[in-house]
Amino acid sequence: MPKPDFNPEKIPNGTVEEAIKKNEKKTEIKPEKKQTKEKTRKTEIKETEPILEPVLNDYNPKWLKITEKTDLPNREEIQMIIKGEKTPWLNKLEFELIEQNLWQCKKCYSIIQNNEKPETCAACNRVTGFNKITDEINMNRWKLPIWKNIPKEDINMLLVYDDLKKILKKCIVLGEDIYYDLLALWIIASYKNECFDSISFLLFLGLIESGKTRGLDLIRELGYRMIHTTGVTFPCMCRYTHNHKAGILIDEIDNKIDRKTEDGRKYLDFLKPSYRKGSVYAVAHKDDQTKTMEYNNYGFKAFAGERGGNDNAFLSRCIIFTMEQDYPEVPSLKYVKDELDDLQTVLLNYRYKFNNPDELPVDFDLRGRDREIFGCLIRIASHIGLEYGYILDFIHKRKKEIVEELQESDDYQILKAIYESENLHTLDDAPEELSYGRISELCGWDDDDNKKKRQRIGYILHKKFHLKTKRRSEGMFLLLNNEKNKRRLANYFKRYGLLS
Repeated sequence: MPKPDFNPEKIPNGTVEEAIKKNEKKTEIKPEKKQTKEKTRKTEIKETEPILEPVLNDYNPKWLKITEKTDLPNREEIQMIIKGEKTPWLNKLEFELIEQNLWQCKKCYSIIQNNEKPETCAACNRVTGFNKITDEINMNRWKLPIWKNIPKEDINMLLVYDDLKKILKKCIVLGEDIYYDLLALWIIASYKNECFDSISFLLFLGLIESGKTRGLDLIRELGYRMIHTTGVTFPCMCRYTHNHKAGILIDEIDNKIDRKTEDGRKYLDFLKPSYRKGSVYAVAHKDDQTKTMEYNNYGFKAFAGERGGNDNAFLSRCIIFTMEQDYPEVPSLKYVKDELDDLQTVLLNYRYKFNNPDELPVDFDLRGRDREIFGCLIRIASHIGLEYGYILDFIHKRKKEIVEELQESDDYQILKAIYESENLHTLDDAPEELSYGRISELCGWDDDDNKKKRQRIGYILHKKFHLKTKRRSEGMFLLLNNEKNKRRLANYFKRYGLLS
């Protein structure tokens, strides 16, 4: 189970409401006597540290205290555990709503509610210290879900998924039906964010009034701890992801990841690696020159813009939704607010009451970047019982389209010329070097109209592909017998579809 945002002091036996009532009467709460051991094992319970989740109850902010309790097994059940048999009935979750801004007196252990740290205990009338039990809830950080305790057996995640797709179709216009599937699975996956080693970014691309911002609004309404912002500083982004494990939704992304500006480069440096767990953003300590500070920047993120920036590495981490400039069935999300709230409530129950999705098998039919960005969606599809074969077909089709786009570039023409020059010879007379002039000839760039393309050969080989070249009296040459060049060229041939 995920860790709480902070480590509250352990609440004494008895509910918080009872403690507050006793405080109002100004009666001391005496420590309860230890319960005598009964014959039944049900009185012996192992309790884990509680998780605190900010929620709404009757539209008032409260903390949902989630405690996992494990009944100590009897002899027969111990033998079952040793044999590897499942004993799920021993584990159970308890849910309790408690107030914000609670403090516990260090002398009488009474619990009182106060916006600021009190100095005098209202129960024992003594000046003393206090331990903070619950923080104040920030209602503006992300949309707080409305809490209802729904029994697990009443939750059918396939039906929830279907309802999620239906409401997405009402509220936003996407190019193909498959994109509603991907968006719905991504939203569900956000409630199991700790389970994945990598996730995909979402990028809504389109002209003005094409529904880009509406896409981010829907994620904020339905996803887990999603913060929608048009402007956020680096320290703030770090604290969102590090302290709260929150998702970040950024509108108008084009200007924020512009490599021509210093701030744009910083945004890219923060965002690009944050799709993988274990990624950190490191800064020097403000006061101590010998220390550094590291912030976890991994987390779910979605963006909206007209172009999405010009960084290919950033775009390769995104599932791109090209928005249609059309009007959805629902003109404003306020008309479906109750449906959105109900879905978010069910998804919060799913987060804590369902086990984690299984890992993908080692030999699963996903490789490289596709496995990194689509693996979490396939795992969620399998977890909720959804047949995902059509999603795999989409992923393979997408990869083929990416290769076809690469083959329209000058990079491909140069690589093709190098590949063909190597295969036109036998192993005995294969060339050890290849001149830029020969590459230009094989590309068909000898005429004056392709002068600019000829001038780019050196830039593409040396700066972009990082291949070793050498200047001779006859001109510049690519070294084909260099070991690093051989390895890199083999990878580029495969990426650009020259090798299967």
